[in-house]
Amino acid sequence: MDENIGCSEVETSSGCSDDFDNSKTISPSSTDIEHFPKSTSDWDSHFVDKLGVRYKQEDIFRIILFEWSLFHLHKEDHLEVERCLSACNLKLNYDSLETLPPNTTTPIEKFASGWEPSSQQLRVIQTEPLLKRFLFKLDEFNFCLAQIISKNKPSTSISEWKYQSLFEKLLQLFGIYTCTQPFISTKKAQIMGRTVTSKADVICYRKDPALEGPVLCVCEVKKTLAEEADELSPPRKKLRATSSKEVTDTYIGDQSLWSQHIGELFVYMDESPRNEGILGFTIEKTWVRVTFLEVKEPSLEKIRNRPGNRPGSVELNEGEHPIFYYSKRFNFLQQDDRKTLFKALLLMKIMQDRFEAGRDAARS
Repeated sequence: MDENIGCSEVETSSGCSDDFDNSKTISPSSTDIEHFPKSTSDWDSHFVDKLGVRYKQEDIFRIILFEWSLFHLHKEDHLEVERCLSACNLKLNYDSLETLPPNTTTPIEKFASGWEPSSQQLRVIQTEPLLKRFLFKLDEFNFCLAQIISKNKPSTSISEWKYQSLFEKLLQLFGIYTCTQPFISTKKAQIMGRTVTSKADVICYRKDPALEGPVLCVCEVKKTLAEEADELSPPRKKLRATSSKEVTDTYIGDQSLWSQHIGELFVYMDESPRNEGILGFTIEKTWVRVTFLEVKEPSLEKIRNRPGNRPGSVELNEGEHPIFYYSKRFNFLQQDDRKTLFKALLLMKIMQDRFEAGRDAARS
């Protein structure tokens, strides 16, 4: 598979809470019963509440290592990740692209020279399998970054589609295969006895998309109604206006902003290589969260088969509720935040490699 398809591839946080946010479900009205969101772009917090979803903030590494946990890693795997992390810890350090003058990127070689890998880092990069595409893809990332900055006009916002492309380049640094529209077809799933459709912004795939469970993770790029139309942008999903208020790191805030992403995770659940769970990312400009939706098989069957015209929520026993895990936000332009994100991506990639090869096959 061409990795360029669609665009061109333990520690616990002290701020994490062990408690779930058990929001009360509003009593259904006749309007609630009549209206059923046939597309995840129409999902709201009330509908997600009907599915019994609970929310939990969790440490980013715990989400990948213990919740997603695609493959159990050994000590030597963690050491390999740390070697790679040190080698790709670049000095690129900005707060925002919108504050950078367009002329700072000319010439591009000088612009990118400030965070070139050192000679010692290069030696490690050239010998580590996890980083075999890193240097080539770093050139692409730098080019995309420079293009976005150089084309930015004063008093205008950068298109979310450009941020989406830049995030794809970030994923591809570690050989992660990505796919975007128009290469993403509409996905269908049964929710509450009815067909629900969805189309993700970015999907990360395993090396062979024909394999069972080909979807590593589903990514949602936050877009707003206020965004100016871009003639080169692909057709849009139905969008919701988003609040300008920052989402805090200790509480999920306005849950309606997460409803579409949770819907996408439900719809793509059957294509995840991980039983009873699927990994996700949300991207807002250069801010990224890792998410994970866990749904036990008996609960998923109840959610799929409960008639949508029946009032009230899906009847789930204690311990059967789906859990939506989310990390704090990280800005991939900031060096410290990016180091955390790079470690998360390296863990994700090495788990994928070990899972696809099998531990015994990898050592034979």
